Amino acid sequence: MKKFIGFLLIAAMIAALTACGGAPAPVDSTPQSTEASYPDSAAAQAQFSSEEQKQVLEDNREFWAFTEPYDSPWFYTFTDLDRNGRLEVIAATTQGTGIFTYANFWEVLPDGSGIDNCYHKNAEIEGPDDWPEIIQDSLPCYYDALAGCYYYPCENVTRDGYAHQYYSWQALCLKDGAADWEYLASKNVNWRDEDTGEDYPDAVTVCEDAAGNPISEQDYDSMVEKRFAGMEKSELQLAWVRVENPWPEEEPLSGDAEAAGLQDSSLFAEGPAVVITKNPTSESIAVGGKTWFIAHADNAVSLSWQLVDPEGTVYSLEQAMERHPGLSLQDLEGDTLAVSNAPQSLNGWGIQAVFDGEGNLAVTTPAYIYVGDFVTAYRNVIDAYRTAYSTGNSQNGQYLWEHGLSEVAAYSTGVGYALKDLDKNGVPELIVAGMGTDDFSENMAYDIYTLVNGAPANIATSQARSRYYILADNTLLSEGSGGASHTYITLQKVNGSSLEDLEMVFTDYDEASGATVFYSQQGHSDNLPSEKSTRISENEFQTRWDQWKNRAYVPPLTAIF
Repeated sequence: MKKFIGFLLIAAMIAALTACGGAPAPVDSTPQSTEASYPDSAAAQAQFSSEEQKQVLEDNREFWAFTEPYDSPWFYTFTDLDRNGRLEVIAATTQGTGIFTYANFWEVLPDGSGIDNCYHKNAEIEGPDDWPEIIQDSLPCYYDALAGCYYYPCENVTRDGYAHQYYSWQALCLKDGAADWEYLASKNVNWRDEDTGEDYPDAVTVCEDAAGNPISEQDYDSMVEKRFAGMEKSELQLAWVRVENPWPEEEPLSGDAEAAGLQDSSLFAEGPAVVITKNPTSESIAVGGKTWFIAHADNAVSLSWQLVDPEGTVYSLEQAMERHPGLSLQDLEGDTLAVSNAPQSLNGWGIQAVFDGEGNLAVTTPAYIYVGDFVTAYRNVIDAYRTAYSTGNSQNGQYLWEHGLSEVAAYSTGVGYALKDLDKNGVPELIVAGMGTDDFSENMAYDIYTLVNGAPANIATSQARSRYYILADNTLLSEGSGGASHTYITLQKVNGSSLEDLEMVFTDYDEASGATVFYSQQGHSDNLPSEKSTRISENEFQTRWDQWKNRAYVPPLTAIF
């Protein structure tokens, strides 16, 4: 497919950039460091010790730590996956009922002068930045003596509403400073007929190998053993440190003061502390619709669910169903709460999980449910995309532009939509993105709309030289170009029906030296560079860009075409 010239110019400039560790930065918290899983090699040990390497990683914490409160809780561990004597840090967090795991992955440089991003080298994994579920106490390790590579298989699980669940086996390998995943097999579990829209009485399961060939569910379950048969097997122990980012002062950590008090472990007998590893996340459904909320915790012996009204009053499931006649709330296996027949009165209510253990009680931060026929409200936009694809005009950039659609939709074989409340005002935004995309439009949000007086209002539309991405904390990443020497990378947030600039990095052409120069800036200004702008190095520019881009993802989509 023909690419736009502007994108080629940007790609040429990006190819010249490299990402590496920056100068040491102050450490914002100092939890107990964990021991490396493998001893240093003799060569590396002669240069600097394991503890010195850990200090290098801690000094560069700004590059791998999750900083937004909505990433909490997150976890990190020090290890040496490729056993080359140089430590890596893996920082990870699992978010959303879609079960997306985001991770940052950095390794100490050979000379100990900084750290290198192992994950900026185009590692191929499923989803936007969706790692397999790696936050585990241990992982199996297989050593391929011929390739000189250590493989760590993990299973990935993602959900697309209640009707679809996707599993895949993938194997992590770090070699030559680059993290890569080998895709082994997939298993798709469906509860709905895509043609009729009717629910199946029993789940339908379809399994495929890495080449897309049909296999049995038994073959899927044994794929790891088959792939690595005959290789030396061991077990990698991972000691994860849990971090809870502070919330802004204007936002409470919990929807209920009593719930926050329950987290005082001194009130309970001695025992392993309950550690929440996944908070539930907010959902948007139509009146009468159904959805799921999921939470996980380590060391819990029981789980109960609570609802919180907009004023902060806490209700049991039975009390909530009494308040909302017809509402069904079912506590299912797998740390899951099923919500069905949701009435309009449930809009804006929070849902939180309470985990009880021998050491303490722990309460998740509340997730919120938004009830309304939002699909109908956005129907004109959805239908416009459906028409473009059904008539074959999706490949015609001129047609898309004339009909108010994103011209980069021409870079995918299909499109879908998701509803997500980006500004937390109770009205979910409509996000249109590609399904079956090529590299150019991967993870891109084609169009973003909100509702103004009940009608769709466009917030952002991606074009060849101005592209938008959704980040894990509901902010947006905007990439733009005014030529090979003028690239603009902006972090933004939705504010009503417009976008507000939070932070940006950009390039400019210095006529005096004839070279491209790099800047960073907080907030918006009409002219660039401005009095707000600060000169930065090329490495700082690329590192910040990588940090943002690596967190871009597309929410689970409902197919339009």
